[in-house]
Amino acid sequence: MLAVLIVTLLILLFLTVPIFAALALSALVVFAVYFPGQGMDLMLAQSMVKSCDSFPLMAIPFFMLVGTLMSKGGLAKKLVDIAEAFTGNSAGGLGTAAIVASMLFAAISGSGPATAAAIGGIMIPAMVKQGYGKEYSASLLAAGSTIGPVIPPSIPMIMFAVTIGCSTTTLFMAGVIPGILMGVGLIVYNKWISKKNNYRGEELSEEKSSKAKTIKEGIWALLMPVIVLGGIYTGVFTPTESAVVGVVYSLIVSRFIYKTLTWQGLKESLVDAAITSATIMILFGGANTFGRILTLGDIPSTIASGILSVTSSKIVIMILINLILLVVGMFIDTNSSVILFAPIVVPLLTQLGYHEIFIGVMMVVNLCIGMLTPPLGPNLFITMRIGGVSLEKTLPSALATIAILYIVLAVMIVFPELVLCLPRLLGMI
Repeated sequence: MLAVLIVTLLILLFLTVPIFAALALSALVVFAVYFPGQGMDLMLAQSMVKSCDSFPLMAIPFFMLVGTLMSKGGLAKKLVDIAEAFTGNSAGGLGTAAIVASMLFAAISGSGPATAAAIGGIMIPAMVKQGYGKEYSASLLAAGSTIGPVIPPSIPMIMFAVTIGCSTTTLFMAGVIPGILMGVGLIVYNKWISKKNNYRGEELSEEKSSKAKTIKEGIWALLMPVIVLGGIYTGVFTPTESAVVGVVYSLIVSRFIYKTLTWQGLKESLVDAAITSATIMILFGGANTFGRILTLGDIPSTIASGILSVTSSKIVIMILINLILLVVGMFIDTNSSVILFAPIVVPLLTQLGYHEIFIGVMMVVNLCIGMLTPPLGPNLFITMRIGGVSLEKTLPSALATIAILYIVLAVMIVFPELVLCLPRLLGMI
């Protein structure tokens, strides 16, 4: 069964069939071969629809809408201004501001590509204008945007939680420290490169350098992550409800306080969020049918037993799994990979004593780095397009940032309590 499933899936992907269709069709083939005349086709259709009927999944379209509204409504620019005011014109100051702004935006949108487009569109031209290399600027913003799905809220974490059946809020809390470590790692790297190449911003105007004035003007934008995340962690509302609160808040602030959101911008925000959300939901439905096959064939347990029969070394197995995820992340988007591999990886690593929350964060961090890594690398290609640079010239600096992020991942794996300490402190696990 496993061989038929995998071979069919690979053939369909090779024929450039969209991944959601490839997953569903490969499941249909297995149903036809191994369960003929048992009404499995009806069960398959019902499974696709029912899988999307989930309250936690409702958060996805709303978080996507929050991201587009902040971008179109100018709230993202306010976050950039705040970050820039605190970094000043020091060596690498503007690069540091770009990373900090990416982290702030990430704490609202939960999407890597959204962060790359919103912050990259603002910061890359500014960095180039102040003397930063185009290729370096594009690679740094691409790396910064990978933090988007790690710092909560996170769409891939929602997908993991729904697939495995664990707490979304606990996953969110566990992602805080890894996301901060990724940001700190990139800031240190940016400082070193900037001193080496003398990347130094221009003297800020008195108005722009005034921290108090900048914070006062951007306070409404800065309150967004506080309200969204604070509401989740204090139990005032669920992650799904927080997404709705974020939409309402961003609409009010951008339309009536800053008055920067036009009706055309609102229309574009709704369309962009609808298209992206529909894509994710269709993907989840197709992946769920694939998962049903895995469950029916007891494939996750079979794979776990097979690996454990070869080696019982936690180190070897963890390295092997991360290498597989590394390769997968280069070719398949993060959400698809989470849905496909979580049912396989979680049973295996839980047998070795790893907590499912740690496994979820580790998977998301690893696969998110894949969003920076060609040939898929959507974050990198978005920032390259903004900067007007080629892959050949950008790849060396991109590989350096990838190395930094993998060092952070390695630290997480060696010290799992870095991931679990906040949830433990709050009594979530």
